[in-house]
Amino acid sequence: MKIGIVTFHFVNNFGGALQAYALKKTIMNKCGAAVAVVDYRNWFIRFTDTVRLFPITFNISEFVSGLRTMAKRFSRVRKFKKFGLDEFELTRIYRNVLSLRISPPNCDKYIFGSDQIWNPVLTFGVATPYFGGFVKDSNDKFSYAPSFGSSRLPRIFKNRVRKCLLSFGNISVREQSGIKLVASLTGRKAIQLIDPSFLPEQNEWNEIAVTPQIHGKYILLYIMQHDESIYKYAQKLREKMGIQLVEISRYGYKPDFVDISLVDIGPREFIGLFQNAACVCTNSYHGLSFSLIFEKKIYLIQCKRFTTRINNLLELLHIDMPDVSDTEELQSMVYDKELVRNIVREEREKAVRYIKSNLGE
Repeated sequence: MKIGIVTFHFVNNFGGALQAYALKKTIMNKCGAAVAVVDYRNWFIRFTDTVRLFPITFNISEFVSGLRTMAKRFSRVRKFKKFGLDEFELTRIYRNVLSLRISPPNCDKYIFGSDQIWNPVLTFGVATPYFGGFVKDSNDKFSYAPSFGSSRLPRIFKNRVRKCLLSFGNISVREQSGIKLVASLTGRKAIQLIDPSFLPEQNEWNEIAVTPQIHGKYILLYIMQHDESIYKYAQKLREKMGIQLVEISRYGYKPDFVDISLVDIGPREFIGLFQNAACVCTNSYHGLSFSLIFEKKIYLIQCKRFTTRINNLLELLHIDMPDVSDTEELQSMVYDKELVRNIVREEREKAVRYIKSNLGE
Protein backbone atom coordinates (compact mmCIF):
# COMPACT_ATOMS: atom_id res chain seq x y z
CA MET A 1 0.00 0.00 0.00
CA LYS A 2 1.21 3.50 -0.85
CA ILE A 3 0.03 6.57 1.03
CA GLY A 4 0.15 10.07 -0.41
CA ILE A 5 0.64 12.97 2.04
CA VAL A 6 -0.68 16.39 1.01
CA THR A 7 0.67 19.19 3.21
CA PHE A 8 2.95 22.27 3.31
CA HIS A 9 6.09 20.21 2.71
CA PHE A 10 7.90 22.56 0.31
CA VAL A 11 7.85 25.76 2.35
CA ASN A 12 10.98 27.38 3.75
CA ASN A 13 9.45 27.03 7.18
CA PHE A 14 10.85 24.83 9.92
CA GLY A 15 7.51 23.72 11.32
CA GLY A 16 6.10 22.90 7.89
CA ALA A 17 9.06 20.81 6.74
CA LEU A 18 9.51 18.98 10.04
CA GLN A 19 5.85 18.10 10.62
CA ALA A 20 5.75 16.59 7.12
CA TYR A 21 8.88 14.56 7.89
CA ALA A 22 7.41 13.40 11.22
CA LEU A 23 4.15 12.20 9.67
CA LYS A 24 5.98 10.38 6.86
CA LYS A 25 8.32 8.67 9.31
CA THR A 26 5.45 7.56 11.56
CA ILE A 27 3.41 6.07 8.71
CA MET A 28 6.43 4.17 7.44
CA ASN A 29 7.72 2.94 10.80
CA LYS A 30 4.49 2.37 12.74
CA CYS A 31 2.07 1.46 9.94
CA GLY A 32 4.44 -0.29 7.53
CA ALA A 33 3.19 1.57 4.46
CA ALA A 34 5.15 3.21 1.68
CA VAL A 35 4.78 7.00 1.62
CA ALA A 36 4.94 9.55 -1.18
CA VAL A 37 4.63 13.29 -0.59
CA VAL A 38 2.30 14.76 -3.20
CA ASP A 39 4.30 17.66 -4.58
CA TYR A 40 1.41 20.11 -4.84
CA ARG A 41 2.65 23.68 -4.61
CA ASN A 42 -0.05 26.23 -3.94
CA TRP A 43 0.62 29.39 -5.97
CA PHE A 44 0.04 31.80 -3.10
CA ILE A 45 2.22 29.87 -0.67
CA ARG A 46 4.97 29.85 -3.33
CA PHE A 47 4.50 33.60 -3.83
CA THR A 48 4.66 34.50 -0.13
CA ASP A 49 7.62 32.15 0.37
CA THR A 50 9.51 33.95 -2.41
CA VAL A 51 8.57 37.40 -1.10
CA ARG A 52 9.91 36.50 2.35
CA LEU A 53 13.36 36.00 0.87
CA PHE A 54 13.53 39.79 0.62
CA PRO A 55 13.60 42.02 3.71
CA ILE A 56 10.06 43.28 4.32
CA THR A 57 10.21 45.46 7.41
CA PHE A 58 9.79 49.05 8.54
CA ASN A 59 12.85 48.68 10.77
CA ILE A 60 15.74 50.29 8.85
CA SER A 61 18.43 48.31 10.69
CA GLU A 62 16.59 45.06 10.02
CA PHE A 63 16.14 46.01 6.35
CA VAL A 64 19.86 46.70 5.93
CA SER A 65 20.71 43.42 7.67
CA GLY A 66 18.33 41.69 5.27
CA LEU A 67 20.17 43.05 2.26
CA ARG A 68 23.52 41.98 3.67
CA THR A 69 22.37 38.44 4.38
CA MET A 70 20.63 37.67 1.08
CA ALA A 71 23.25 35.05 0.18
CA LYS A 72 22.73 33.31 3.53
CA ARG A 73 18.96 33.20 3.01
CA PHE A 74 19.37 31.65 -0.43
CA SER A 75 21.71 29.11 1.17
CA ARG A 76 18.99 28.38 3.74
CA VAL A 77 16.55 27.70 0.89
CA ARG A 78 19.02 25.21 -0.58
CA LYS A 79 19.21 23.42 2.77
CA PHE A 80 15.40 23.10 2.83
CA LYS A 81 15.37 21.77 -0.73
CA LYS A 82 18.08 19.24 0.08
CA PHE A 83 16.18 18.13 3.17
CA GLY A 84 13.06 17.54 1.07
CA LEU A 85 14.97 15.62 -1.61
CA ASP A 86 16.79 13.52 0.99
CA GLU A 87 13.81 12.69 3.20
CA PHE A 88 10.74 12.65 0.93
CA GLU A 89 9.75 10.49 -2.00
CA LEU A 90 8.18 13.23 -4.08
CA THR A 91 5.64 12.84 -6.86
CA ARG A 92 5.80 15.05 -9.94
CA ILE A 93 5.08 18.72 -9.25
CA TYR A 94 1.41 19.79 -9.36
CA ARG A 95 0.38 23.44 -9.63
CA ASN A 96 -3.42 23.15 -9.41
CA VAL A 97 -6.32 20.79 -8.76
CA LEU A 98 -6.94 20.26 -12.48
CA SER A 99 -3.50 18.74 -13.03
CA LEU A 100 -4.10 16.49 -10.01
CA ARG A 101 -7.43 15.30 -11.44
CA ILE A 102 -6.06 14.65 -14.93
CA SER A 103 -2.94 12.81 -13.80
CA PRO A 104 -3.26 11.86 -10.10
CA PRO A 105 -0.34 10.36 -8.15
CA ASN A 106 -0.04 6.60 -8.01
CA CYS A 107 -1.26 6.22 -4.43
CA ASP A 108 -3.84 3.95 -2.81
CA LYS A 109 -4.96 6.40 -0.12
CA TYR A 110 -4.30 10.03 0.76
CA ILE A 111 -3.76 11.79 4.06
CA PHE A 112 -4.25 15.56 4.30
CA GLY A 113 -2.33 17.44 6.95
CA SER A 114 -0.94 18.55 9.18
CA ASP A 115 -0.08 22.30 9.43
CA GLN A 116 -2.46 25.13 8.54
CA ILE A 117 -3.50 23.68 5.17
CA TRP A 118 -7.14 24.53 5.94
CA ASN A 119 -6.39 28.18 6.69
CA PRO A 120 -7.85 30.03 3.67
CA VAL A 121 -5.96 33.20 4.60
CA LEU A 122 -2.62 31.46 4.01
CA THR A 123 -3.70 29.97 0.68
CA PHE A 124 -5.57 33.09 -0.55
CA GLY A 125 -8.88 31.30 -0.59
CA VAL A 126 -9.96 27.70 -0.17
CA ALA A 127 -7.33 25.54 -1.87
CA THR A 128 -9.29 22.39 -2.79
CA PRO A 129 -6.19 20.17 -3.29
CA TYR A 130 -5.64 20.42 0.48
CA PHE A 131 -9.17 19.06 0.95
CA GLY A 132 -8.69 16.20 -1.51
CA GLY A 133 -10.61 17.81 -4.36
CA PHE A 134 -8.92 15.41 -6.78
CA VAL A 135 -9.78 12.17 -4.91
CA LYS A 136 -12.97 10.53 -6.23
CA ASP A 137 -13.72 8.09 -3.40
CA SER A 138 -14.17 9.57 0.09
CA ASN A 139 -12.95 6.28 1.58
CA ASP A 140 -9.57 6.88 -0.01
CA LYS A 141 -8.85 10.09 1.88
CA PHE A 142 -8.72 11.25 5.47
CA SER A 143 -7.16 14.15 7.35
CA TYR A 144 -4.43 14.12 9.95
CA ALA A 145 -4.61 17.11 12.31
CA PRO A 146 -4.83 20.00 9.85
CA SER A 147 -5.41 23.42 11.38
CA PHE A 148 -7.75 26.22 10.36
CA GLY A 149 -5.28 28.60 12.00
CA SER A 150 -8.04 30.34 13.93
CA SER A 151 -11.14 29.57 15.97
CA ARG A 152 -13.26 31.44 13.41
CA LEU A 153 -13.64 31.06 9.67
CA PRO A 154 -14.43 34.15 7.55
CA ARG A 155 -18.01 33.96 6.28
CA ILE A 156 -16.95 34.20 2.63
CA PHE A 157 -15.23 30.80 2.87
CA LYS A 158 -17.81 28.84 4.89
CA ASN A 159 -19.89 27.29 2.09
CA ARG A 160 -16.83 26.16 0.14
CA VAL A 161 -15.17 24.67 3.21
CA ARG A 162 -18.42 22.92 4.22
CA LYS A 163 -18.64 21.21 0.83
CA CYS A 164 -14.98 20.15 1.02
CA LEU A 165 -15.32 18.72 4.54
CA LEU A 166 -18.41 16.69 3.62
CA SER A 167 -16.35 14.86 0.98
CA PHE A 168 -14.11 13.24 3.64
CA GLY A 169 -14.48 9.76 5.05
CA ASN A 170 -12.92 10.63 8.42
CA ILE A 171 -11.79 13.98 9.78
CA SER A 172 -9.23 14.75 12.45
CA VAL A 173 -8.02 18.24 13.34
CA ARG A 174 -5.25 19.63 15.49
CA GLU A 175 -7.21 21.85 17.85
CA GLN A 176 -10.42 21.74 19.86
CA SER A 177 -11.46 24.89 18.02
CA GLY A 178 -11.20 22.87 14.79
CA ILE A 179 -13.61 20.27 16.17
CA LYS A 180 -16.13 23.04 16.88
CA LEU A 181 -15.67 24.51 13.41
CA VAL A 182 -16.23 21.17 11.68
CA ALA A 183 -19.33 20.53 13.80
CA SER A 184 -20.81 23.98 13.14
CA LEU A 185 -20.20 23.70 9.38
CA THR A 186 -21.18 20.09 8.77
CA GLY A 187 -22.75 18.62 11.89
CA ARG A 188 -20.02 15.97 11.80
CA LYS A 189 -17.77 14.95 14.67
CA ALA A 190 -14.03 15.32 14.12
CA ILE A 191 -11.40 14.06 16.54
CA GLN A 192 -8.39 15.94 17.87
CA LEU A 193 -4.93 14.55 17.13
CA ILE A 194 -1.59 15.91 18.23
CA ASP A 195 0.76 17.74 15.87
CA PRO A 196 2.93 15.23 13.93
CA SER A 197 6.06 16.81 15.45
CA PHE A 198 5.27 14.89 18.65
CA LEU A 199 4.92 11.51 16.92
CA PRO A 200 8.64 10.64 16.65
CA GLU A 201 10.32 10.11 19.98
CA GLN A 202 13.14 12.37 21.14
CA ASN A 203 15.85 9.89 20.10
CA GLU A 204 14.37 9.75 16.59
CA TRP A 205 14.72 13.52 16.26
CA ASN A 206 18.31 13.21 17.50
CA GLU A 207 19.07 11.06 14.45
CA ILE A 208 18.61 13.95 12.01
CA ALA A 209 19.98 16.76 14.21
CA VAL A 210 23.10 18.71 13.23
CA THR A 211 24.99 19.82 16.34
CA PRO A 212 25.60 23.60 16.34
CA GLN A 213 29.17 24.85 16.41
CA ILE A 214 28.57 26.98 19.49
CA HIS A 215 30.89 26.85 22.48
CA GLY A 216 29.31 27.10 25.91
CA LYS A 217 25.74 27.29 27.13
CA TYR A 218 23.21 29.44 25.30
CA ILE A 219 19.66 30.74 25.40
CA LEU A 220 17.91 30.01 22.11
CA LEU A 221 15.68 32.83 20.84
CA TYR A 222 13.17 31.92 18.13
CA ILE A 223 10.61 34.54 17.11
CA MET A 224 7.91 33.75 14.57
CA GLN A 225 6.20 37.13 14.66
CA HIS A 226 8.48 40.10 15.25
CA ASP A 227 7.74 41.86 18.52
CA GLU A 228 9.97 44.36 20.35
CA SER A 229 8.62 43.19 23.71
CA ILE A 230 10.10 39.72 23.24
CA TYR A 231 13.49 41.29 22.49
CA LYS A 232 13.29 43.24 25.74
CA TYR A 233 12.34 40.06 27.55
CA ALA A 234 15.24 38.12 25.96
CA GLN A 235 17.68 40.87 26.92
CA LYS A 236 16.59 40.67 30.56
CA LEU A 237 16.88 36.90 30.40
CA ARG A 238 20.44 37.08 29.08
CA GLU A 239 21.42 39.52 31.84
CA LYS A 240 19.90 37.26 34.50
CA MET A 241 21.40 33.98 33.27
CA GLY A 242 24.80 35.36 32.23
CA ILE A 243 25.12 33.11 29.17
CA GLN A 244 25.11 33.90 25.47
CA LEU A 245 21.93 34.56 23.51
CA VAL A 246 21.61 32.81 20.13
CA GLU A 247 18.83 33.82 17.75
CA ILE A 248 17.40 31.93 14.78
CA SER A 249 16.96 34.99 12.60
CA ARG A 250 15.05 35.65 9.41
CA TYR A 251 17.08 38.62 8.20
CA GLY A 252 20.18 38.52 10.35
CA TYR A 253 19.25 41.64 12.31
CA LYS A 254 21.38 41.55 15.44
CA PRO A 255 20.67 43.83 18.41
CA ASP A 256 23.68 44.48 20.64
CA PHE A 257 22.55 42.02 23.30
CA VAL A 258 22.25 39.12 20.81
CA ASP A 259 25.56 37.25 20.75
CA ILE A 260 24.96 35.08 17.68
CA SER A 261 22.41 35.62 14.91
CA LEU A 262 21.90 32.55 12.67
CA VAL A 263 20.35 32.84 9.21
CA ASP A 264 21.82 30.02 7.15
CA ILE A 265 20.24 27.04 8.90
CA GLY A 266 17.94 24.31 7.62
CA PRO A 267 15.64 21.81 9.36
CA ARG A 268 18.51 19.63 10.63
CA GLU A 269 20.34 22.60 12.16
CA PHE A 270 17.06 23.81 13.67
CA ILE A 271 16.63 20.52 15.54
CA GLY A 272 20.24 20.64 16.74
CA LEU A 273 19.82 24.13 18.16
CA PHE A 274 16.81 23.11 20.27
CA GLN A 275 18.48 19.86 21.27
CA ASN A 276 21.52 21.65 22.74
CA ALA A 277 19.97 24.84 24.16
CA ALA A 278 20.10 25.57 27.90
CA CYS A 279 16.65 27.14 27.59
CA VAL A 280 14.36 28.57 24.91
CA CYS A 281 12.64 31.93 24.57
CA THR A 282 9.95 31.87 21.88
CA ASN A 283 6.54 33.03 20.66
CA SER A 284 6.28 30.28 18.03
CA TYR A 285 4.00 27.23 18.06
CA HIS A 286 6.72 24.92 16.75
CA GLY A 287 9.27 26.69 18.93
CA LEU A 288 7.13 25.65 21.89
CA SER A 289 6.62 22.15 20.46
CA PHE A 290 10.30 21.32 20.03
CA SER A 291 11.14 22.88 23.38
CA LEU A 292 8.69 20.44 24.97
CA ILE A 293 9.97 17.51 22.90
CA PHE A 294 13.51 18.16 24.19
CA GLU A 295 12.15 19.03 27.66
CA LYS A 296 13.78 22.45 27.85
CA LYS A 297 13.19 25.28 30.25
CA ILE A 298 10.81 27.51 28.29
CA TYR A 299 10.08 31.22 28.32
CA LEU A 300 6.95 31.55 26.21
CA ILE A 301 5.66 34.92 25.07
CA GLN A 302 2.26 34.83 23.38
CA CYS A 303 1.85 36.26 19.87
CA LYS A 304 -0.62 39.05 19.36
CA ARG A 305 -2.23 37.03 16.54
CA PHE A 306 -2.84 33.34 15.81
CA THR A 307 -2.80 32.30 19.49
CA THR A 308 -5.33 29.48 19.01
CA ARG A 309 -2.72 26.82 18.19
CA ILE A 310 -0.54 27.54 21.21
CA ASN A 311 -3.48 27.77 23.61
CA ASN A 312 -4.88 24.44 22.41
CA LEU A 313 -1.51 22.71 22.80
CA LEU A 314 -1.07 24.05 26.34
CA GLU A 315 -4.58 22.90 27.22
CA LEU A 316 -3.96 19.42 25.77
CA LEU A 317 -0.73 19.03 27.77
CA HIS A 318 -2.23 20.52 30.99
CA ILE A 319 0.18 23.47 31.04
CA ASP A 320 -0.74 26.94 32.30
CA MET A 321 0.38 29.93 30.29
CA PRO A 322 2.77 32.03 32.44
CA ASP A 323 2.09 35.72 32.89
CA VAL A 324 4.90 37.58 31.12
CA SER A 325 3.18 40.95 30.85
CA ASP A 326 5.85 42.43 33.10
CA THR A 327 9.31 42.08 31.54
CA GLU A 328 10.86 42.75 34.93
CA GLU A 329 9.49 39.43 36.16
CA LEU A 330 11.16 36.58 34.27
CA GLN A 331 8.94 33.56 34.65
CA SER A 332 9.60 30.29 32.86
CA MET A 333 6.81 27.92 31.96
CA VAL A 334 6.06 25.43 34.72
CA TYR A 335 5.23 21.96 33.44
CA ASP A 336 5.39 18.40 34.68
CA LYS A 337 7.77 16.60 32.31
CA GLU A 338 6.54 13.16 33.29
CA LEU A 339 2.92 14.19 32.79
CA VAL A 340 3.71 15.67 29.36
CA ARG A 341 5.60 12.49 28.39
CA ASN A 342 2.61 10.36 29.35
CA ILE A 343 0.10 12.53 27.51
CA VAL A 344 2.28 12.60 24.39
CA ARG A 345 2.68 8.82 24.57
CA GLU A 346 -1.09 8.37 24.75
CA GLU A 347 -1.66 10.85 21.93
CA ARG A 348 0.98 9.09 19.83
CA GLU A 349 -0.77 5.74 20.30
CA LYS A 350 -4.14 7.33 19.53
CA ALA A 351 -2.74 8.83 16.32
CA VAL A 352 -1.27 5.54 15.12
CA ARG A 353 -4.57 3.74 15.80
CA TYR A 354 -6.42 6.40 13.80
CA ILE A 355 -4.05 6.16 10.84
CA LYS A 356 -4.12 2.35 10.82
CA SER A 357 -7.92 2.25 10.98
CA ASN A 358 -8.13 4.55 7.96
CA LEU A 359 -5.64 2.40 6.06
CA GLY A 360 -7.95 -0.58 6.58
CA GLU A 361 -5.79 -2.40 9.11
